[in-house]
Amino acid sequence: MTPSLATASAAPRQPSLAVFNALPAPSASRAASAGPFAPWADEASAYSRDQVIFSEGDTASSVRIITSGMVRILRMMADGRRQIVGFLQPGDMLGLAMGGTYLYSAEAVTPVTLRRLSRTQFDTLLERDPELRLRLLAATATELQVAQEQMLLLGRKTAPERLASFLLRQARRVTPEPEDHCRISLPMTRTDIADFLGLTMETVSRAFTKLKTTHLVRLLPDQMVELVDVEALIDLSEGGGQSGLIQ
Repeated sequence: MTPSLATASAAPRQPSLAVFNALPAPSASRAASAGPFAPWADEASAYSRDQVIFSEGDTASSVRIITSGMVRILRMMADGRRQIVGFLQPGDMLGLAMGGTYLYSAEAVTPVTLRRLSRTQFDTLLERDPELRLRLLAATATELQVAQEQMLLLGRKTAPERLASFLLRQARRVTPEPEDHCRISLPMTRTDIADFLGLTMETVSRAFTKLKTTHLVRLLPDQMVELVDVEALIDLSEGGGQSGLIQ
């Protein structure tokens, strides 16, 4: 899991490292075209759907900044099963490793463009910017809370509770306080969602059906989902009264 500097003091969300607003941009014109990392990052690289960006155990020589698309980060078990750790989106950074190798693999969910920043460059930025170091520390503390919530999700929640929690996380990527009838895009597959929630694809499909039939969500074309009753979804995700109604 990778910390998020942009939301270190906000409610926990997807594990990521969104630092576009955390670093100085010496050239305003260059920043406007490519973001604050433009003076240091390499030119954008494109990845097609499902293409591997890097694999667990590869040498961690750089970090990558997502400029478009969605990336899944995952760990593989010895028997070939996978656990998706999170889904990263534009503004997020992936590949920050404390040691010399990546601790997880990264793959493109959709067509993705990335900018690369060498580890040496990133370390230099940390050394010269005390505020950035403080944000990184605060973000690390936030991600510990995210990890605890993920443990609860995987260990104690029912399938509908897990799915409700996931949908709310995705909605909070768009707005910290989603309202009824907000719409979110889910470009990942049901198998991806299952591997993130620790469920089977069939169980995820049944959970979607339950949320739909109880009028908590609407399934729309083009992989869009409308959250019809956000308060009920929050109640369900926290094991409240809705949990007894949706089994």
